[in-house]
Amino acid sequence: MAQELLLSIGAVWLANALTLSRIPIAIVFWLTYGDWRLSLALIALAAITDAADGNVARWARRRAGTRTLSSAGEWLDPLADKFFILVVLGAIQVHDPAPWGLVALIIARELVLIPLAAVYRLVVHGRGQHAFQARALGKAATIAELFAIAALIARDVAAPVVLPLAIAAAVLGLLAVIQYIVRASHHNEALEHQAA
Repeated sequence: MAQELLLSIGAVWLANALTLSRIPIAIVFWLTYGDWRLSLALIALAAITDAADGNVARWARRRAGTRTLSSAGEWLDPLADKFFILVVLGAIQVHDPAPWGLVALIIARELVLIPLAAVYRLVVHGRGQHAFQARALGKAATIAELFAIAALIARDVAAPVVLPLAIAAAVLGLLAVIQYIVRASHHNEALEHQAA
């Protein structure tokens, strides 16, 4: 039993390492931007780490059974995602500027969610459990962002799909924000009922 718990803890550390790996991947992206094949490979690598970290963490939680493991990945993963997306788009804008409206569409979720999440955590909810864990819609929005960014990088050959992918990223992202707000509202109502 102790060996299984240690294996589960090791898997959680692996999941967190995969999550944090998007930070150096973003920095390498910035430093090497210009070769579209390398840029697309780094986007793909980041997408793989994003998929793998969640799968490893869920496996570790199942393996640990009812024992509680670190929940750092629940807030670390979206933070690493946002850092990656913002650094990548920053690199594109510095090295090969795209229209700002297109960039705003791609990061519409971040433009709305980051201030809302900050207000929610700092003003409304405090430091307790939060209701911002990713769901399928949020993951779909991240995938749409990555596809839109990939098209933006290869816009010389992918020009016809850049705008539709950016719009898809914006729509999915904003729907995910609405879902987060609804879930946070239900979470707060449940906490109020528990306190009463």
